[in-house]
Amino acid sequence: MIEFSDTVSDDLTEAWNKCRAVLFDFDGVLADSEPFFRKSWNVALEPWGHSVSREDYWLYWSSLGEGLEGEIRRHDLEGIDVDQATSSQRKIYEGYCKRGDIPLFPQVPELLARLSSTEEISTRPYCIASNTPSWIVKEILQLSLTQMPYLVGGEGLKKKPAPDIFLLAASKLGVNPSDVLVFEDSWKGITAAEEGGFQSVLVLNSLNHDLDIKSRYVINSIGSILKLLDTKDGN
Repeated sequence: MIEFSDTVSDDLTEAWNKCRAVLFDFDGVLADSEPFFRKSWNVALEPWGHSVSREDYWLYWSSLGEGLEGEIRRHDLEGIDVDQATSSQRKIYEGYCKRGDIPLFPQVPELLARLSSTEEISTRPYCIASNTPSWIVKEILQLSLTQMPYLVGGEGLKKKPAPDIFLLAASKLGVNPSDVLVFEDSWKGITAAEEGGFQSVLVLNSLNHDLDIKSRYVINSIGSILKLLDTKDGN
């Protein structure tokens, strides 16, 4: 079990001061969207009389990325039309996005605003790199931000745990993976970062803190990065 901590480690502070860019996952790191993904899947699966439990969703869907196929396999489900269920879920979730139902985590607007400052962008550019299509990420962000960050979505790329999304983001920013900190909340995301040669930081939240996810660095919440922004090269 991973324990929460209100402090930022000296090792992470040093890594932050040395890194040349930062990448963020979106769902579960910046946006409190995972409960809405589960809700949309459960509505989509109602015609077949099935629902995804909270425990199964956080472990097998959100963290491991097994999705509907994994749910069918684990529960020996029969008769579910995968294409129909997937299409229905997508429309339901898009509806949540367009209505503004999906919130960012506290302090995220402040964090992204500070990271978007001229000083920070010139020394430590950042990008949101998510399996979720970039237009959906924009739909959620535009309700809280005045300046849209650089995005790399999962369109046409292998999904995490493959490192492709992070590698493309690093290439767009013009930095080597070893010089980049990746903030993630799931096994698939941490694995993608490490497979790509990045430095991974696990962001704890109320859904993943009991999961056995290994990462070099761990922070209590995305708000901890505000402490890193206040740290200037060892001071």
